[in-house]
Amino acid sequence: MGFFYLGLLLGWFLVLLVIARGIAWLIDVKHKKLVAMVIIMLGLPLPLADEIIGAIQFGELCKNQVLYKSPDMENMKGSRIISMPHADIPINDKALPMTRQIREYVSESNHALMLRYNVFRAGKGYLARTFPLNEGEAPLTFVGVCHPEEYRMLFTNYIVVN
Repeated sequence: MGFFYLGLLLGWFLVLLVIARGIAWLIDVKHKKLVAMVIIMLGLPLPLADEIIGAIQFGELCKNQVLYKSPDMENMKGSRIISMPHADIPINDKALPMTRQIREYVSESNHALMLRYNVFRAGKGYLARTFPLNEGEAPLTFVGVCHPEEYRMLFTNYIVVN
């Protein structure tokens, strides 16, 4: 797989080199090599531009995540809670395909809502969707799943029943 990445990078670099030389040949400037180098530097991250923008948008979603935590949660440590996931909801107007899923955990004894939060997921960018670069649906440049910090304490403080 590493050679495939290297081949794609080399192919993109060669395409940029041809484009940069073509543009530098068309203009009448004293520093044609500098113009070609600037074009290559600006064009090199373009195949991953949607993932770079998507990572920024995904970080904002994760940072502004809202969490509901029941006031009785501390008193019920060690008890059994039931996981109630919902269907994925697409998030529109983002650089990458993104979804959110509402996760609810209710008490097994009285079915009271204990915890509710969103799980955000980001999909692959255009390059990874076009070429079979990685397994699954995760982006190439960042982790595509976002849980709140309280997610980790669920499995240590409670018995989670599916």
